[in-house]
Amino acid sequence: MKTRLLAVGLVLALVAAACGSRASRQEVQSADANSGLSGNAQNSTGGPAAGPGGTSQPGMFGTLPSPCGPGDASGATDVGVTDTEIKVVTIADPGGAKPGLNQGVFDSMKAFEKWCNEQGGINGRKLKVELRDAKLSEYQAQVKYGCENALALVGSMGVLDQTGAQDQVDCGLPNVAAAAVSPEQTGADFTFQPLPNPVDSYLVGPAQWVARTYPDVIKNAAALRTKLSITEIQSNRLIEAYKTVGFNFTYVDSANIGETNWAPLVLSMKNQGVTYMTLTSSFEEIIPLQRTMDQQGLHPVVELEANFYNLKYPQQAGSVADGTFVRLTTWPFEEADQNPAMAEYLRALKAAVPNAEPELLGVQAWSAALLWATAVKELGSDVTRAGLIEKLSQIHQWDGGGLHGTSDPGANKPAPCYIIMKVEGGGFVRQYPKPDTDAAVYDRGHGFDCSPSNIVALTGNYGSGAKAER
Repeated sequence: MKTRLLAVGLVLALVAAACGSRASRQEVQSADANSGLSGNAQNSTGGPAAGPGGTSQPGMFGTLPSPCGPGDASGATDVGVTDTEIKVVTIADPGGAKPGLNQGVFDSMKAFEKWCNEQGGINGRKLKVELRDAKLSEYQAQVKYGCENALALVGSMGVLDQTGAQDQVDCGLPNVAAAAVSPEQTGADFTFQPLPNPVDSYLVGPAQWVARTYPDVIKNAAALRTKLSITEIQSNRLIEAYKTVGFNFTYVDSANIGETNWAPLVLSMKNQGVTYMTLTSSFEEIIPLQRTMDQQGLHPVVELEANFYNLKYPQQAGSVADGTFVRLTTWPFEEADQNPAMAEYLRALKAAVPNAEPELLGVQAWSAALLWATAVKELGSDVTRAGLIEKLSQIHQWDGGGLHGTSDPGANKPAPCYIIMKVEGGGFVRQYPKPDTDAAVYDRGHGFDCSPSNIVALTGNYGSGAKAER
Protein backbone atom coordinates (compact mmCIF):
# COMPACT_ATOMS: atom_id res chain seq x y z
CA MET A 1 0.00 0.00 0.00
CA LYS A 2 2.83 2.38 0.82
CA THR A 3 4.42 1.73 -2.58
CA ARG A 4 1.10 2.51 -4.26
CA LEU A 5 0.73 5.77 -2.34
CA LEU A 6 4.28 6.71 -3.27
CA ALA A 7 3.59 6.14 -6.96
CA VAL A 8 0.26 7.94 -6.79
CA GLY A 9 1.92 10.92 -5.17
CA LEU A 10 4.67 11.06 -7.75
CA VAL A 11 2.34 10.69 -10.71
CA LEU A 12 -0.18 13.26 -9.53
CA ALA A 13 2.40 15.73 -8.39
CA LEU A 14 4.47 15.50 -11.51
CA VAL A 15 1.80 15.28 -14.20
CA ALA A 16 0.36 18.75 -13.84
CA ALA A 17 1.57 21.66 -15.92
CA ALA A 18 5.30 21.93 -16.24
CA CYS A 19 5.83 20.10 -13.03
CA GLY A 20 8.68 17.95 -11.91
CA SER A 21 11.75 17.91 -9.76
CA ARG A 22 15.32 17.76 -10.87
CA ALA A 23 16.25 15.96 -7.69
CA SER A 24 14.41 15.35 -4.42
CA ARG A 25 15.65 15.49 -0.86
CA GLN A 26 15.07 12.24 0.95
CA GLU A 27 14.60 13.64 4.43
CA VAL A 28 11.75 15.90 5.40
CA GLN A 29 12.54 18.94 7.50
CA SER A 30 9.73 18.17 9.91
CA ALA A 31 10.53 21.08 12.18
CA ASP A 32 9.71 23.44 9.32
CA ALA A 33 6.75 21.59 7.90
CA ASN A 34 4.04 23.20 10.00
CA SER A 35 5.81 26.24 11.36
CA GLY A 36 6.51 29.68 10.14
CA LEU A 37 9.32 29.65 8.57
CA SER A 38 6.37 45.05 -10.17
CA GLY A 39 4.26 44.92 -12.22
CA ASN A 40 4.22 42.61 -15.15
CA ALA A 41 7.18 41.27 -17.02
CA GLN A 42 6.62 43.37 -20.14
CA ASN A 43 8.35 40.99 -22.49
CA SER A 44 6.27 40.96 -25.64
CA THR A 45 8.52 38.45 -27.37
CA GLY A 46 7.36 35.72 -25.03
CA GLY A 47 10.51 34.68 -23.22
CA PRO A 48 13.19 35.68 -20.75
CA ALA A 49 16.34 37.48 -21.66
CA ALA A 50 19.23 35.05 -21.88
CA GLY A 51 21.89 37.62 -21.26
CA PRO A 52 25.26 37.47 -19.53
CA GLY A 53 25.62 35.22 -16.54
CA GLY A 54 25.79 36.30 -12.92
CA THR A 55 23.12 37.46 -10.54
CA SER A 56 20.58 40.19 -11.12
CA GLN A 57 21.35 43.88 -10.82
CA PRO A 58 20.54 45.60 -7.49
CA GLY A 59 16.82 46.19 -7.15
CA MET A 60 16.06 43.65 -9.88
CA PHE A 61 15.29 39.97 -10.22
CA GLY A 62 16.44 39.19 -13.73
CA THR A 63 14.41 41.50 -15.95
CA LEU A 64 11.84 42.26 -13.22
CA PRO A 65 12.05 45.16 -10.75
CA SER A 66 12.01 43.56 -7.32
CA PRO A 67 8.62 43.89 -5.61
CA CYS A 68 10.36 43.79 -2.25
CA GLY A 69 11.74 46.79 -0.44
CA PRO A 70 11.21 49.31 2.39
CA GLY A 71 8.13 51.46 2.75
CA ASP A 72 5.59 52.90 5.14
CA ALA A 73 2.62 50.53 4.69
CA SER A 74 0.58 50.20 7.86
CA GLY A 75 -2.62 48.84 9.31
CA ALA A 76 -4.23 45.44 9.96
CA THR A 77 -6.26 45.34 6.77
CA ASP A 78 -7.34 41.71 6.32
CA VAL A 79 -6.72 38.15 7.45
CA GLY A 80 -2.98 37.60 7.81
CA VAL A 81 -2.09 41.28 7.54
CA THR A 82 -0.87 43.29 10.52
CA ASP A 83 0.77 46.67 10.81
CA THR A 84 4.19 45.06 10.34
CA GLU A 85 3.69 41.68 8.71
CA ILE A 86 1.96 39.77 5.91
CA LYS A 87 1.39 36.07 6.52
CA VAL A 88 0.90 33.54 3.72
CA VAL A 89 0.60 29.76 3.68
CA THR A 90 2.43 27.35 1.38
CA ILE A 91 1.12 23.78 1.02
CA ALA A 92 3.12 20.80 -0.27
CA ASP A 93 3.37 17.07 0.53
CA PRO A 94 6.89 16.22 1.74
CA GLY A 95 5.70 14.30 4.80
CA GLY A 96 3.50 11.77 3.03
CA ALA A 97 4.27 8.28 1.75
CA LYS A 98 7.14 9.69 -0.32
CA PRO A 99 9.43 11.57 2.08
CA GLY A 100 10.60 14.79 0.51
CA LEU A 101 7.93 14.86 -2.23
CA ASN A 102 8.00 18.38 -3.73
CA GLN A 103 10.34 19.58 -0.97
CA GLY A 104 11.58 22.12 -3.49
CA VAL A 105 8.37 24.08 -3.03
CA PHE A 106 9.10 24.56 0.68
CA ASP A 107 12.77 25.28 0.08
CA SER A 108 12.00 27.95 -2.51
CA MET A 109 9.43 29.67 -0.34
CA LYS A 110 11.84 29.77 2.60
CA ALA A 111 14.40 31.27 0.27
CA PHE A 112 11.94 33.82 -1.07
CA GLU A 113 10.97 34.86 2.47
CA LYS A 114 14.62 35.50 3.33
CA TRP A 115 15.37 37.22 0.00
CA CYS A 116 12.37 39.53 0.26
CA ASN A 117 12.78 40.42 3.93
CA GLU A 118 16.44 41.26 3.45
CA GLN A 119 15.25 43.97 1.06
CA GLY A 120 12.77 45.36 3.60
CA GLY A 121 9.70 43.19 3.06
CA ILE A 122 6.89 44.49 0.85
CA ASN A 123 6.33 48.22 1.29
CA GLY A 124 7.96 47.78 4.69
CA ARG A 125 5.80 44.91 5.97
CA LYS A 126 7.83 41.77 6.59
CA LEU A 127 6.81 38.54 4.88
CA LYS A 128 5.98 35.48 7.01
CA VAL A 129 5.70 32.18 5.13
CA GLU A 130 4.07 29.32 7.02
CA LEU A 131 4.75 25.91 5.53
CA ARG A 132 1.90 23.43 5.85
CA ASP A 133 2.49 19.77 5.08
CA ALA A 134 -0.59 18.18 3.49
CA LYS A 135 1.00 14.71 3.59
CA LEU A 136 -0.99 13.85 0.45
CA SER A 137 -4.31 13.32 2.27
CA GLU A 138 -4.60 16.53 4.34
CA TYR A 139 -4.75 19.20 1.64
CA GLN A 140 -8.30 20.27 2.48
CA ALA A 141 -7.42 20.74 6.14
CA GLN A 142 -4.48 22.95 5.24
CA VAL A 143 -6.65 25.05 2.92
CA LYS A 144 -9.10 25.59 5.77
CA TYR A 145 -6.20 26.65 7.97
CA GLY A 146 -5.19 29.14 5.31
CA CYS A 147 -8.74 30.47 5.12
CA GLU A 148 -8.60 31.36 8.81
CA ASN A 149 -5.00 32.49 9.19
CA ALA A 150 -3.41 33.82 5.99
CA LEU A 151 -3.86 36.47 3.35
CA ALA A 152 -3.31 33.92 0.59
CA LEU A 153 -1.89 30.59 -0.45
CA VAL A 154 1.41 31.27 -2.21
CA GLY A 155 3.72 28.87 -4.05
CA SER A 156 1.69 25.79 -3.17
CA MET A 157 1.51 22.46 -4.96
CA GLY A 158 -0.87 19.94 -3.43
CA VAL A 159 -1.05 16.48 -5.00
CA LEU A 160 -4.74 16.13 -4.13
CA ASP A 161 -5.60 19.79 -4.57
CA GLN A 162 -9.12 19.01 -5.80
CA THR A 163 -10.06 18.18 -2.20
CA GLY A 164 -9.69 21.80 -1.10
CA ALA A 165 -10.51 23.73 -4.27
CA GLN A 166 -14.10 24.53 -3.38
CA ASP A 167 -13.21 25.37 0.25
CA GLN A 168 -10.64 27.87 -1.00
CA VAL A 169 -13.15 29.50 -3.33
CA ASP A 170 -15.91 29.57 -0.71
CA CYS A 171 -13.74 31.47 1.80
CA GLY A 172 -12.42 33.88 -0.85
CA LEU A 173 -8.79 32.79 -0.39
CA PRO A 174 -6.46 33.77 -3.26
CA ASN A 175 -4.21 30.92 -4.39
CA VAL A 176 -1.08 31.93 -6.29
CA ALA A 177 0.07 28.37 -6.88
CA ALA A 178 3.40 26.99 -8.01
CA ALA A 179 1.24 24.58 -9.97
CA ALA A 180 -2.32 23.32 -9.84
CA VAL A 181 -2.96 19.64 -10.54
CA SER A 182 -6.66 18.88 -10.85
CA PRO A 183 -9.21 20.43 -13.22
CA GLU A 184 -11.04 21.66 -10.12
CA GLN A 185 -7.99 23.69 -9.09
CA THR A 186 -6.52 24.68 -12.45
CA GLY A 187 -9.79 26.37 -13.39
CA ALA A 188 -10.83 27.57 -9.93
CA ASP A 189 -11.86 31.13 -9.21
CA PHE A 190 -9.15 33.03 -7.32
CA THR A 191 -6.41 30.60 -8.48
CA PHE A 192 -3.50 32.10 -10.40
CA GLN A 193 -0.36 30.37 -11.71
CA PRO A 194 2.86 31.73 -13.18
CA LEU A 195 2.61 28.94 -15.76
CA PRO A 196 -1.12 28.27 -16.18
CA ASN A 197 -2.21 24.82 -17.33
CA PRO A 198 -5.90 25.13 -18.26
CA VAL A 199 -7.58 21.89 -19.30
CA ASP A 200 -8.94 23.40 -22.53
CA SER A 201 -5.57 24.05 -24.19
CA TYR A 202 -2.25 22.27 -24.66
CA LEU A 203 1.37 23.08 -25.45
CA VAL A 204 1.78 21.28 -28.77
CA GLY A 205 5.05 22.91 -29.84
CA PRO A 206 7.15 19.88 -28.81
CA ALA A 207 4.94 17.67 -30.98
CA GLN A 208 5.53 20.03 -33.89
CA TRP A 209 9.27 19.73 -33.31
CA VAL A 210 9.09 15.92 -33.32
CA ALA A 211 6.99 15.97 -36.49
CA ARG A 212 9.52 18.24 -38.23
CA THR A 213 12.58 16.38 -37.01
CA TYR A 214 11.32 12.81 -37.29
CA PRO A 215 8.41 12.94 -39.77
CA ASP A 216 8.37 9.20 -40.35
CA VAL A 217 7.73 8.23 -36.72
CA ILE A 218 4.48 10.05 -35.98
CA LYS A 219 2.23 7.72 -38.00
CA ASN A 220 2.75 4.83 -35.61
CA ALA A 221 2.77 6.39 -32.15
CA ALA A 222 2.19 4.88 -28.73
CA ALA A 223 0.82 6.64 -25.64
CA LEU A 224 1.23 4.82 -22.34
CA ARG A 225 -0.02 5.96 -18.94
CA THR A 226 -0.57 4.65 -15.43
CA LYS A 227 -4.04 3.47 -14.43
CA LEU A 228 -5.06 6.60 -12.58
CA SER A 229 -7.86 8.99 -13.48
CA ILE A 230 -5.81 12.21 -13.42
CA THR A 231 -3.02 10.55 -15.41
CA GLU A 232 -5.46 9.33 -18.03
CA ILE A 233 -6.93 12.82 -18.31
CA GLN A 234 -3.49 14.25 -18.99
CA SER A 235 -2.69 11.49 -21.48
CA ASN A 236 -5.97 12.02 -23.33
CA ARG A 237 -5.26 15.76 -23.54
CA LEU A 238 -1.86 14.97 -25.04
CA ILE A 239 -3.35 12.57 -27.58
CA GLU A 240 -5.99 15.09 -28.70
CA ALA A 241 -3.38 17.84 -29.05
CA TYR A 242 -0.80 15.68 -30.86
CA LYS A 243 -3.39 14.50 -33.36
CA THR A 244 -3.73 18.09 -34.56
CA VAL A 245 -0.07 17.88 -35.65
CA GLY A 246 -0.57 14.62 -37.53
CA PHE A 247 0.28 12.01 -34.91
CA ASN A 248 -1.52 8.70 -35.35
CA PHE A 249 -1.73 6.79 -32.08
CA THR A 250 -1.96 3.17 -33.08
CA TYR A 251 -1.24 1.93 -29.56
CA VAL A 252 -2.71 3.34 -26.35
CA ASP A 253 -2.44 1.35 -23.14
CA SER A 254 -2.32 1.69 -19.36
CA ALA A 255 -0.02 0.07 -16.83
CA ASN A 256 -0.47 -0.61 -13.17
CA ILE A 257 0.95 1.84 -10.66
CA GLY A 258 4.46 0.67 -9.85
CA GLU A 259 4.42 -1.76 -12.78
CA THR A 260 7.25 -4.31 -12.60
CA ASN A 261 6.48 -6.41 -15.70
CA TRP A 262 6.56 -4.22 -18.79
CA ALA A 263 7.34 -7.11 -21.15
CA PRO A 264 3.78 -7.68 -22.43
CA LEU A 265 3.29 -3.99 -23.30
CA VAL A 266 6.71 -3.78 -24.92
CA LEU A 267 6.02 -6.89 -26.98
CA SER A 268 2.69 -5.45 -28.10
CA MET A 269 4.37 -2.20 -29.15
CA LYS A 270 7.09 -4.13 -30.98
CA ASN A 271 4.52 -6.24 -32.84
CA GLN A 272 2.64 -3.06 -33.71
CA GLY A 273 5.82 -1.54 -35.13
CA VAL A 274 5.69 1.49 -32.83
CA THR A 275 8.14 4.21 -33.87
CA TYR A 276 7.29 6.93 -31.31
CA MET A 277 6.38 6.58 -27.65
CA THR A 278 5.41 8.80 -24.75
CA LEU A 279 4.58 7.89 -21.17
CA THR A 280 2.39 9.89 -18.81
CA SER A 281 3.71 8.91 -15.40
CA SER A 282 6.91 9.52 -13.43
CA PHE A 283 10.58 8.88 -14.14
CA GLU A 284 10.54 5.91 -11.74
CA GLU A 285 8.13 4.16 -14.10
CA ILE A 286 9.99 4.72 -17.35
CA ILE A 287 13.32 3.34 -16.16
CA PRO A 288 12.17 -0.32 -16.05
CA LEU A 289 10.12 0.30 -19.20
CA GLN A 290 13.13 1.51 -21.17
CA ARG A 291 15.28 -1.32 -19.84
CA THR A 292 12.71 -3.80 -21.10
CA MET A 293 12.50 -2.02 -24.44
CA ASP A 294 16.26 -2.22 -24.78
CA GLN A 295 16.26 -5.92 -23.95
CA GLN A 296 13.64 -6.58 -26.62
CA GLY A 297 15.30 -4.39 -29.23
CA LEU A 298 12.56 -1.75 -29.41
CA HIS A 299 14.03 1.74 -29.86
CA PRO A 300 11.36 4.27 -30.86
CA VAL A 301 11.73 8.03 -30.57
CA VAL A 302 10.79 8.78 -26.96
CA GLU A 303 9.53 12.24 -25.99
CA LEU A 304 8.31 12.99 -22.47
CA GLU A 305 6.59 15.66 -20.43
CA ALA A 306 8.42 18.19 -18.27
CA ASN A 307 8.18 16.19 -15.05
CA PHE A 308 10.84 13.83 -16.41
CA TYR A 309 13.37 16.67 -16.17
CA ASN A 310 14.83 15.12 -13.04
CA LEU A 311 18.54 14.43 -12.70
CA LYS A 312 17.79 11.12 -11.00
CA TYR A 313 16.24 9.85 -14.21
CA PRO A 314 19.35 9.79 -16.43
CA GLN A 315 21.58 8.90 -13.50
CA GLN A 316 19.51 5.85 -12.52
CA ALA A 317 18.50 4.77 -16.01
CA GLY A 318 21.98 4.86 -17.49
CA SER A 319 22.51 4.37 -21.20
CA VAL A 320 18.99 3.06 -21.89
CA ALA A 321 17.71 6.62 -21.43
CA ASP A 322 20.24 8.22 -23.78
CA GLY A 323 18.53 9.97 -26.68
CA THR A 324 15.25 10.49 -24.83
CA PHE A 325 13.73 13.94 -25.35
CA VAL A 326 12.13 15.89 -22.50
CA ARG A 327 10.18 19.12 -22.99
CA LEU A 328 10.95 21.99 -20.61
CA THR A 329 9.05 25.21 -19.92
CA THR A 330 11.51 26.87 -17.53
CA TRP A 331 15.12 27.84 -18.10
CA PRO A 332 17.48 24.85 -17.65
CA PHE A 333 19.51 24.65 -14.46
CA GLU A 334 22.45 23.54 -16.61
CA GLU A 335 22.43 26.95 -18.34
CA ALA A 336 22.05 29.20 -15.30
CA ASP A 337 25.20 31.08 -16.26
CA GLN A 338 23.33 32.40 -19.31
CA ASN A 339 20.25 33.62 -17.43
CA PRO A 340 20.50 36.20 -14.61
CA ALA A 341 17.12 35.26 -13.15
CA MET A 342 17.98 31.56 -12.85
CA ALA A 343 21.43 32.39 -11.50
CA GLU A 344 19.90 34.66 -8.85
CA TYR A 345 17.28 32.07 -7.94
CA LEU A 346 19.92 29.40 -7.39
CA ARG A 347 22.06 31.82 -5.37
CA ALA A 348 19.13 32.78 -3.12
CA LEU A 349 18.11 29.13 -2.70
CA LYS A 350 21.59 28.10 -1.60
CA ALA A 351 21.89 31.08 0.74
CA ALA A 352 18.67 30.19 2.54
CA VAL A 353 18.74 26.37 2.36
CA PRO A 354 22.37 25.31 1.77
CA ASN A 355 21.54 21.62 1.20
CA ALA A 356 18.56 22.29 -1.08
CA GLU A 357 18.50 20.56 -4.45
CA PRO A 358 16.91 22.62 -7.24
CA GLU A 359 13.54 21.41 -8.51
CA LEU A 360 11.32 22.61 -11.32
CA LEU A 361 8.41 23.02 -8.93
CA GLY A 362 10.67 25.13 -6.76
CA VAL A 363 11.30 27.46 -9.70
CA GLN A 364 7.56 27.74 -10.26
CA ALA A 365 6.99 28.40 -6.55
CA TRP A 366 9.51 31.25 -6.68
CA SER A 367 7.82 32.73 -9.74
CA ALA A 368 4.46 32.43 -7.98
CA ALA A 369 5.85 34.28 -4.97
CA LEU A 370 7.17 37.04 -7.24
CA LEU A 371 3.77 37.27 -8.93
CA TRP A 372 1.98 37.52 -5.59
CA ALA A 373 4.43 40.09 -4.19
CA THR A 374 4.15 42.20 -7.34
CA ALA A 375 0.39 42.44 -6.86
CA VAL A 376 0.72 43.13 -3.12
CA LYS A 377 3.18 45.94 -3.71
CA GLU A 378 0.66 47.66 -5.97
CA LEU A 379 -1.88 47.64 -3.13
CA GLY A 380 0.27 49.82 -0.87
CA SER A 381 -1.09 49.89 2.68
CA ASP A 382 -4.56 48.59 1.86
CA VAL A 383 -3.70 44.92 1.39
CA THR A 384 -6.85 42.81 1.19
CA ARG A 385 -7.83 39.51 -0.39
CA ALA A 386 -10.29 41.21 -2.71
CA GLY A 387 -7.73 43.80 -3.76
CA LEU A 388 -5.12 41.10 -4.32
CA ILE A 389 -7.47 39.11 -6.56
CA GLU A 390 -8.25 42.23 -8.56
CA LYS A 391 -4.57 43.10 -9.05
CA LEU A 392 -3.65 39.53 -10.02
CA SER A 393 -6.49 39.48 -12.53
CA GLN A 394 -4.90 42.49 -14.24
CA ILE A 395 -1.50 40.86 -14.79
CA HIS A 396 -1.48 39.56 -18.35
CA GLN A 397 2.24 39.25 -19.07
CA TRP A 398 4.47 37.30 -16.73
CA ASP A 399 7.83 35.57 -17.13
CA GLY A 400 9.13 35.57 -13.56
CA GLY A 401 11.89 37.98 -14.48
CA GLY A 402 13.21 35.50 -17.04
CA LEU A 403 12.67 32.14 -15.35
CA HIS A 404 10.23 31.01 -18.04
CA GLY A 405 8.30 32.14 -21.09
CA THR A 406 5.62 34.82 -20.93
CA SER A 407 2.21 33.64 -19.76
CA ASP A 408 -1.09 35.37 -18.93
CA PRO A 409 -1.90 34.47 -15.32
CA GLY A 410 -4.72 37.01 -15.11
CA ALA A 411 -6.66 35.22 -17.84
CA ASN A 412 -5.34 31.72 -17.04
CA LYS A 413 -3.61 31.39 -20.40
CA PRO A 414 -0.38 29.37 -20.77
CA ALA A 415 2.98 30.42 -22.13
CA PRO A 416 3.67 29.13 -25.65
CA CYS A 417 7.38 28.68 -24.89
CA TYR A 418 9.36 25.46 -24.62
CA ILE A 419 12.84 23.96 -24.82
CA ILE A 420 13.68 20.39 -25.80
CA MET A 421 16.31 18.74 -23.61
CA LYS A 422 17.98 15.42 -24.48
CA VAL A 423 19.23 12.79 -22.07
CA GLU A 424 22.90 12.28 -22.72
CA GLY A 425 25.76 10.88 -20.66
CA GLY A 426 23.90 10.80 -17.36
CA GLY A 427 22.44 14.31 -17.63
CA PHE A 428 20.47 16.71 -19.81
CA VAL A 429 21.68 18.84 -22.71
CA ARG A 430 19.81 21.34 -24.85
CA GLN A 431 18.57 19.88 -28.11
CA TYR A 432 16.29 22.69 -29.36
CA PRO A 433 16.36 25.58 -29.97
CA LYS A 434 20.11 26.01 -30.17
CA PRO A 435 21.72 29.45 -30.45
CA ASP A 436 23.57 28.49 -33.63
CA THR A 437 21.53 26.05 -35.74
CA ASP A 438 18.20 27.54 -34.59
CA ALA A 439 19.40 31.12 -34.20
CA ALA A 440 16.24 32.79 -35.52
CA VAL A 441 13.96 30.84 -33.16
CA TYR A 442 16.38 31.09 -30.24
CA ASP A 443 16.87 34.84 -30.56
CA ARG A 444 13.21 35.62 -31.14
CA GLY A 445 12.15 33.61 -28.07
CA HIS A 446 15.16 34.58 -25.92
CA GLY A 447 16.28 30.97 -25.72
CA PHE A 448 12.85 29.36 -26.08
CA ASP A 449 10.63 28.50 -29.03
CA CYS A 450 7.71 30.84 -28.33
CA SER A 451 5.62 30.65 -31.50
CA PRO A 452 1.93 31.41 -30.81
CA SER A 453 1.04 28.29 -32.80
CA ASN A 454 2.62 26.19 -30.04
CA ILE A 455 -0.70 26.29 -28.15
CA VAL A 456 -3.82 24.53 -29.43
CA ALA A 457 -7.38 24.56 -28.10
CA LEU A 458 -8.87 21.29 -26.89
CA THR A 459 -12.50 20.26 -27.28
CA GLY A 460 -12.62 17.22 -25.00
CA ASN A 461 -14.41 17.28 -21.65
CA TYR A 462 -11.63 17.15 -19.06
CA GLY A 463 -13.43 18.68 -16.09
CA SER A 464 -13.97 22.19 -14.73
CA GLY A 465 -12.83 24.45 -11.93
CA ALA A 466 -14.37 25.26 -8.57
CA LYS A 467 -16.55 28.36 -8.80
CA ALA A 468 -17.79 30.95 -6.33
CA GLU A 469 -21.49 31.55 -5.90
CA ARG A 470 -22.54 34.39 -8.17
